[in-house]
Amino acid sequence: MPSKRDYDPFNFGSMMPSWPMPDFSNWAFAEREDKMEAKSIEGMQKVGLTMWSHVERAFDDHMNFVSHRMHEDFECAKSLSQCTAPEETMATLQAFYSKMASEYQEHFEKQAVLFRESFSENAAAVEQLNETAMENVSEFSKAAEENLQVSSPAKRGSPRKSTATKKA
Repeated sequence: MPSKRDYDPFNFGSMMPSWPMPDFSNWAFAEREDKMEAKSIEGMQKVGLTMWSHVERAFDDHMNFVSHRMHEDFECAKSLSQCTAPEETMATLQAFYSKMASEYQEHFEKQAVLFRESFSENAAAVEQLNETAMENVSEFSKAAEENLQVSSPAKRGSPRKSTATKKA
């Protein structure tokens, strides 16, 4: 039975029209791309790891503080239940509130230090990621230029005329 095909069934290139496409056989570009991808992913992982480690430290510190404060609150309630005179109650409350205020201030100062450290480390990680992005742009630009140089000798057969020469 005659076939209407005049091409090999597995030669997909012969079925496609001849489009001006760049040559994608530059395997050095693929290796370069893999290295850039690995470096970018490493940078993103570093940002994530830095952020989550600082979040963990901040929450751990805060939960320890909350646990301590709840223990102190229950101790205050217990000592208030044992007070027999109003003066004793006022002295207990005054000591409790002054200690509580100083502990809250210390806790907020410690949290602010943790926040500043986290911000500084994350800013450094993001700066490194930005440098990686700039390197990637440079490498992609070089790869595109190399790819054009590889594929342009085949296209030099017919030089184009500029619009100025067509109008003249």
